[in-house]
Amino acid sequence: MSVYCGIACRRKSFWCYRLLSTYVTKTRYLFELKEDDDACKQAQQTGAFYLFHTLAPLLQTSAHRYLAPRHSLLELKGLLGKFGQDAQRIEDSVLIGCSEQHEAWFALDLGLDSSSSLSASLQKPEMEAKLKGSFIELRKALFHLDVKDASLLFTAQALLHWHHTHQFCSRSGQPTKKNTAGSKRVCPSNNIIYYPQVAPVVITLVSDGTRCLLVRQSSFPKGMYSALAGFCDIGLS
Repeated sequence: MSVYCGIACRRKSFWCYRLLSTYVTKTRYLFELKEDDDACKQAQQTGAFYLFHTLAPLLQTSAHRYLAPRHSLLELKGLLGKFGQDAQRIEDSVLIGCSEQHEAWFALDLGLDSSSSLSASLQKPEMEAKLKGSFIELRKALFHLDVKDASLLFTAQALLHWHHTHQFCSRSGQPTKKNTAGSKRVCPSNNIIYYPQVAPVVITLVSDGTRCLLVRQSSFPKGMYSALAGFCDIGLS
């Protein structure tokens, strides 16, 4: 019995070490891409892109589930060409993660105008027809998405929204420029660096031991409920 327990403990320690090692390696790789523009541009060559339109992700239906298709850089350039868009639009993409094999994942919103875009936003119906999918509000698609896809898409949506609403320096009023990964924006006139904001949130689950108190808004999709939640203002604890 003691021999069996010893083997089981060693196996558990091995898998824990492997998971930790993988996490650390991925974190270091992502940090490199966020800090090194050249490395990030190189990662785009073999990376994958998730597409959005006005913060709604492109989704395809498969067996009553939603799938988030990914596109290579070459496919994305071809797509932009078909719609009369310049490949420079890819500069608006943001880094949202990577695989264990270090395949970098990016998100690009084709429905939001930005300072680096050379022409007007692409039209949603045209995009959907070409891509054989639909741009669906993320909260409405939540329960039909894979957990991994949902996490990535919410990260992408938040980062894309932050860049769209923070294109100017609060001190000089001049346009800010994002780095390749989209992990920060810099004001060229005074070198002030802006980072995506983090808003702390508290989720409270009220229970009597066998039942939970849930709430919903009229705007929620059918069958969607939420625990009680709220954001903390500056200075609150």
